[in-house]
Order: sequence, then C-alpha cells, then structure tokens
Amino acid sequence: MKLIADSGSTKTSWIVLDRDTVISTHATCGLNPYFHSSESIGKVIKSDLSPYLSDFQIDEIHFYGAGCSTDHNNLMISSALKASFGNARIFVYHDILGAGRALFGHNAGIACILGTGCNSCYYDGIISHSTIDSLGYLFGDEGAGSYLGKNFMAAYLKKELPADLRQAFDRQYHYSLEDILNSLYNKPSPNKFLASFSHFLSPNREHPFVQSLLVQSFKAFFEAHIRKYENYQSTAIGFIGSIASCYKEFLIDLAYKEGLNIAKIISSPSEGLVDYHKIKND
Repeated sequence: MKLIADSGSTKTSWIVLDRDTVISTHATCGLNPYFHSSESIGKVIKSDLSPYLSDFQIDEIHFYGAGCSTDHNNLMISSALKASFGNARIFVYHDILGAGRALFGHNAGIACILGTGCNSCYYDGIISHSTIDSLGYLFGDEGAGSYLGKNFMAAYLKKELPADLRQAFDRQYHYSLEDILNSLYNKPSPNKFLASFSHFLSPNREHPFVQSLLVQSFKAFFEAHIRKYENYQSTAIGFIGSIASCYKEFLIDLAYKEGLNIAKIISSPSEGLVDYHKIKND
C-alpha cells in the first residue's frame, strides 16, 4: 500500500492507496519544517497519524510538503516518518513538484501554488524547474493568503480602510492593536494568522477596496512568478490552493486581460496525486 501526503503550512492530507483504490483518508496539521522542529513533526505523526493507520501495511510513503526544499528539511520529515513506518520506502518531495504532477500528470506546464503561501515552477512532465525563490511571507508570497492578509492588515492598522469595511471587520474580530502585534511577533505561525483574514475578504469580495486588493495581489504574483518563465504566454498555467480556488474568477479574468492561458484551477492536489501514483511506480 502507498501512503500519499499533501502537506501545506496549515493542513496535511494523508491518503492510503491500495493499488488503484483509495481505502482511507486522514488529516493532520501542516508539517512545514520551517515552522516545526524535528520533535514536533515526530510527535504529530506518532500521535495524530500512526494510530489511524495501524491496520494497514504501508510499503511506500510519498510526502509532498511545503518547505521540503532542502536536504535538511527533507531529512526532518523522512526521519519522523521512518520512526513510525520503519519498513516503508520513503520519498519526500517539494510541494511544487506535487503541484506539477497533480495539475499536468506527464505533460508540461507552469504549476502555481496559491494557498497560505505561494510558489511556482516550470514542470516538464517529469521534474520541476524552479527559477523563482518563494521567499516566504516576509519577502514574497505574492497573491497568497499571507500576502492578502498582510496588505489588508497594513491598511487596517494605518487607518486606510474605507469606514464601512473597517466597521465590518471590527464587528467580526474585536482585535486590539496588542492582539494583532502579539499574534504577529510573539506567537507561532504568523503566516497562518495573516492568511486567516481571507475568511473576511471572501464574503466582502464585491467591495471596491477588496477587489482592488485582490487584483493588485494577483498582478504581483504574475509579475514575480509567471512572467519570469520563458514562453509563459504560450504555456499552459495551472493553479492549486485554497486562495486560487476561492478567487478563481479574479485569476481567470486577470489572466485573460494579460494574455495568459490558465488551463486548470483546483483546490487540492490530492486527487491528481492519487491518479499520478496509480500509474506511476517510483
């Protein structure tokens, strides 16, 4: 049996695949090694995953994860998995390769992730060729949830929001300045805190300020990522992630105006990765 994992900064989806059949699914918290220690990753796998898979003989594990871009980070994940699944062959990949496989299978395209964070690559149908560093929520993540939240929160704190939008936000959240700064500078995962404000932006997407924020954020993603690839105007582009799925009408409209070809937008790579590993023997 194969265990396939799709791990973002917020959630990890685990799928047990027996030949061509999905026989179990489970979810844990995200296991981004930039926001976890070796100990915390091992604890999550041991307590929140292993007990639910004790009835299955796992022979292979294919883990696609945000932050799995260095040998050190990959070893953190593989070591924690090996402690609980010692007899399994373990493969750890960057989540952008998972996006390419899920979106395009064995065909080529520009694969993009827009969730809590962002990333992109040119996927040639076999491997990913990433030429743009993501840089995370401090210096990058254009168009992603953390980027939207950061720009919205900056406008809120600087008292640049339209009055009606500010009042609606205050009614929903009741945050003090101390609450916000504490969450950003003293609590873990400030990127997820910032991205959580997409839950406010989404139902207010018809507001002119929110529409402008969304358009400018996605333009920033196109500029920082898509336009850096050769032949980007004639290459199929695919998006994966909660933000891409939630605001797909904005992405599609903006791409059309800028002469870009969006071939597919999906919320999660899980289904595409299952299809890929049904026919792929690693």
